[in-house]
This record gives sequence, C-alpha cells and structure tokens, in this order.
Amino acid sequence: MIYKLEKPLQRFILRFKFFRDLNSIEITHTIVVLSKESIEGIGISYQLPLKGELWNRQVRIAGDTGVYCEPAQLLLSRRFTNENDLYRKQIDGKMIAYCSDQEDLFAQAEGNAVFNNYYLEQSAHDHYNISKQMNHNYTEIQIGEGNRSHGLMYVGGENGGVSCSIRDFWQKNPAMLEVVNLAESTATCTAWLWSPRSKKMDFRHYSARDHMASAYEGMEEIRSTPVGIANTSMIWLDLFTNVPSNEELWLRAVDHQKPAQIVATPEIYHDSKVFGIWSLPQKNTKVQIFLEKQLETLIQFYKKEVEQRGWYGYWNYGDFMHTYDPYRHVWRYDLGGFAWQNTELVPNIWLWQYFLRTGDETTYYLAEAMTRHTSEVDQYHEGEYKGLGSRHNVLHWGDQAKEARISMAGLHRYYYFLTGDERTREIIEAVKDNDEYIFNELPPLREFYDVKQSAEKIPIRTGPDWSAVVSNWFSAWEMTGDKKFLNNILTGIQSIEKSPLQLLSGPAFSYDPKTKKLHLMDNLGVGEFHMMISFGAPQIWMELAQNIECGSWSKMLADFGYFYSLSETEKRIKSKDQLTEKQFSWPIFATGMMAYGARYYKEGNFAKKIWTILLDKEKSGVPLPIEDTIKKVENWKDMDEMSWLSTNTASQWSINVMLCLELIGDFLPEEIEMYLS
Repeated sequence: MIYKLEKPLQRFILRFKFFRDLNSIEITHTIVVLSKESIEGIGISYQLPLKGELWNRQVRIAGDTGVYCEPAQLLLSRRFTNENDLYRKQIDGKMIAYCSDQEDLFAQAEGNAVFNNYYLEQSAHDHYNISKQMNHNYTEIQIGEGNRSHGLMYVGGENGGVSCSIRDFWQKNPAMLEVVNLAESTATCTAWLWSPRSKKMDFRHYSARDHMASAYEGMEEIRSTPVGIANTSMIWLDLFTNVPSNEELWLRAVDHQKPAQIVATPEIYHDSKVFGIWSLPQKNTKVQIFLEKQLETLIQFYKKEVEQRGWYGYWNYGDFMHTYDPYRHVWRYDLGGFAWQNTELVPNIWLWQYFLRTGDETTYYLAEAMTRHTSEVDQYHEGEYKGLGSRHNVLHWGDQAKEARISMAGLHRYYYFLTGDERTREIIEAVKDNDEYIFNELPPLREFYDVKQSAEKIPIRTGPDWSAVVSNWFSAWEMTGDKKFLNNILTGIQSIEKSPLQLLSGPAFSYDPKTKKLHLMDNLGVGEFHMMISFGAPQIWMELAQNIECGSWSKMLADFGYFYSLSETEKRIKSKDQLTEKQFSWPIFATGMMAYGARYYKEGNFAKKIWTILLDKEKSGVPLPIEDTIKKVENWKDMDEMSWLSTNTASQWSINVMLCLELIGDFLPEEIEMYLS
C-alpha cells in the first residue's frame, strides 16, 4: 500500500562523494525544515551484509582517546578466564578461527549471550554513553560512558565491514550511532544526527509577546518560525574488505572530525585580493606587536568561551552570543536581542579575515562552524521568509526582523572560495536574485514609511539592505561571469551618484526591483550612518571598488569616510545644513571607511585621528590591553570573563583594526602607553 502525503513533512538534500582509489564515501546531509511539528529524530540508515561466526561479529567504537572493541558473543567463560589467548585476540579485533584444541572453550562460549544491538549516544557536549542489548525485547546494559566521543562506529564480520563517522559528533549533540541485528545475516546501522532518545526538537517561541522596547528585539510583531531554516552535517562511510586495526580506525575517526584542508599562505591570499582589503601581521614596532596581541587575545578568548559556556548543540553550534552580563556572569542568553549573535555586525568576516592574515587553525575552525551555522540555521531557505535571515534573538529563528543582511552571500563566500563546498555554493546561488521578492512583504523600513504603495517604491537602506544584495550580485558575477549582476550593481551606483550628497545622502532610498534603480527618500528620523556601515558594507563596497572601473564609486566611499573628519560647522556647510554631527555617531564602526578616505586624500593628520578612535577606550569601547581585563569569577563553576565584552564590539573593532593596518598603518602612534587603561 502506498501512502501519499498531502505535503512533505521535511525536505532532505543528500550529496554523496566517491573517491577514486579510496574506500571512503562522504555524505553531506541537509535537512530543510518545512513544518513546525516537533522532530523526534534525524538519521540515515544503511544495511550491511555480514558473514562469519557470532564471535567474529564486531562492534568498535571511537571514544575520547581510543577505540573500544566488542563481539556479539564473547569467547569467555567461567572455566576460561585466565590465559585465554583467543579471548585476548578477540577483544583486540582479530578474527578467530575455530580450533579443535580449544573445543571446550568454543562449546562453553556458545552458551554466552548474543548481543545484537549496540548504541553510542552523545547526549550532551560533555557526556556519551555506550550500551548494548540482546534485542528490543530485553533491557539494555551499559558498557561505559565518557566525555567526548570521536563519533565513529565500526560494524563488521569475517567479510570485512563498514565504519560510520559523524563529524562534530559531540559539538552537534544529541547524536547517536547504532547497529541492530549484529548477529543476523544483515545488520542495520544508523547515523543519528538528532538522537531519538533525546527530547524532541522544540520549535516553539520562548515568549507570548514581543520584547522590542525592553529587550532590543526587532519589531513589535511575532514572526518566530523555524519553517525554512536548515542544518547540514557530514557523515563518512569507510568500507573495509579486510578487518581493520584499532589504530587505523582511530586515525579515521580523528581525520573525519577535522578533515584535511588545502590552504595557501597568508601572503598568497593577500596578494590575490580575492577577499578585499585586509592586512598581513607586521611586528616591526612596539605598537604593531601590541595590536597583534590584542587581536589574538580576542580570538583565543572566544575559542575558550565556546567551551566554557557550552555553545554547542545541533541548532546552536557555530554561533557566538551577543552581549555579556557581568552581574549574572553569563551572556544575556534570555534577553531578546542580546542573546545569540546571528551574524550581527559580521563576526563571520572578522573570523575569516583573521584566518586569511594568520593561517591560524583555531580561527579556521571557528569560522567554518560559524559559516555552517549562520548560512543554514539563521537563514530561510523555504517558506514565507525565503531569502531572508533572522536578526539576533533568544532563538535563532525567533526575532521579528527578517533581513537580507543575514542571508547575504558576502558572509559565506569566504568558505566557498577556500573549500569549494557545494552546499555553500547552493546557498550563495539561491540569493542571487532575492531582491526581486524579499522586500515585497517585509520592507526593511516599514517602521518609518507607509509601505502600502506600488512594488516599484520599496523603502530600503543603502546599508545594510542594498549592500547585502550587492554582495549577492557580486558573488554571482564572480562565480558565473554573468554581467547581468555587474550591471545591477552599476545601476545602483549611478542612482546614488545622482543623489545630492551621493552616499552621504542618507540611508533611506526607494528601490525598484525591476530596474534596480534607487531613489532618495526623506531620511528624517530613519537612522544614523553607523547602521549603513557596520554590517559588512565597507568590506563589500571596497572590494567592489577594486574590481570595477568606476572612479566615482571609489570617490564616494572616500568622501563618506572623510566626512567624519569634519567639524560640526564644516559638515553643515558642505551639506547645506542637511547633515549634522548627530548622524555620525559610533565612529568606531566607521574607522575603516575613514581610513579609506584618509588614504584616498593622503590626509596623514586624519589618519592619526582614526587611530585615536580605535585606541582610546572612551571612543572605541575596548579597554587596552585586553588581556588585563580577563578576570576569574565564581558562579556555579569558576569561569573567566571580560565584563565589558560584546561580540558587536569585538567583531567591529577587530575588522577595523585589520583594515586600518593595511590602509593607514604608516600613521600608527609611536607609543601605546597613553591609551592603556
């Protein structure tokens, strides 16, 4: 009987890679959530034909530090406990041939229990359990437990076997590997990406109402939904015609947790200019050495913070949190927009650029995990919000503001161009034309303007809205060479150029998805310039300037940055009283654009002023030296903390320092002491 569903429950995308002369199969498993209903488990199963005696049916499990081996039936009995060489070999994973001089041992072993089912369950990031049972009619027996399994289970017999590995097994808990019917002619093995033994996935919102006014949520609406989010995991199957050693299986387990990745030197990345403007580390002066130490300290602190705060789990792993609470000595995990970061102020770009300039392995894996998370979980791939992402919130899909900046290709293209990952390319390709529909139902500036008008007049901001779609077009142009996407960008640039103050005319423009043209709107009350440039727009726009023949665009960027150097009076005069100091708040976020202007106009004094903004705690919000602000605190456990920390600040300060070192590094102060807290 065939049952036809009226609509699919969930969507799965499976990619299989087979390698010449290798016995490995790589599986990329993606789930796209299509229903709010709780999910009990997510897994992929395969059947494995087995041959041989029951004492040669094996299960081997990679734990914390090594491989544990057990057969379905032990060659051990009350009479044969000491000097049992066959049992020792059996537990070492060797195949045991029947021998008549051990007839009594084999006869007694036939009376031992036969265990068909084995389970390796990683229930939390710091705990796993190994158990077995005869079959589902009988209780399970615990074999042992540990902290962090390497996520491999080998199942085999006399005809060889298959090992199954799940990458990030403990990081993306609850996960499980199982085999059932080990003693039968065909065993069934399952890689559970969400263990059905854990609690069901709970997609409900955390609150009955919005908390915009009190807790920095996006809108006075409720738009919390998981429908359309995704999650991608990696699974490996290694096929063996001969029985592998424990040492070989352990090497496979380690390799699959951190697969080999070809990388270039920072100098090659830098010279290629593929990822825009950023600096290589220089340690020729005391101030240069100091700044490199500060950048490294922040990276290493976040690496430790992921661990000590337990930022793990199937839906969480890869993200950071937004703002620290020095009173509870925790991050503000429960306070609206201060909880998960969800790409706010582009920590993806921070991590990837730091890796590019240093080649640091720690940073690579932080950036990879963040890319996997933010490109999948924080972004909608189906449903009413397809093409958008969710702003920072207690739940990754919980915020009312669904925005283009969270799904922009510029956040993820680093990973694609460094690895060629096919799923990431698919995600980037999916947003190349998203400007044609994402603004229709949810115009970004619906809070400020009457949006009940024609689709040709959608109020958006040059940044982060238009800059996000520019990022999508630029990536599509890079990947395909299709000049349609370049022309989309040039059309927008020409529109901005015609505005009275060009890029300084204000954040708010009406956007026509059909023509790609922008038209200046009344900007009163819409916002300040820091919102235009703190979500990756400078990185997008500067790289664009490197790749197009458009001198007016470079000048617009330089003028925008240089305007920050002007006094209140000068701003009013040059803008004919349209711009005041009020619109230029949070100069720390603009230091990269300011440096671009200083470099363009060869203004050394302005360059020195920019370094003052970055180094002065009162202007930057970053107390120096950063390492001196790390303190031990007592909570339910001892922890290290930086009481002042927010990921917004860490990300933007680091990005702008790395950019300014490249553009105006020659104007660093000779001494740092005056800026130390």
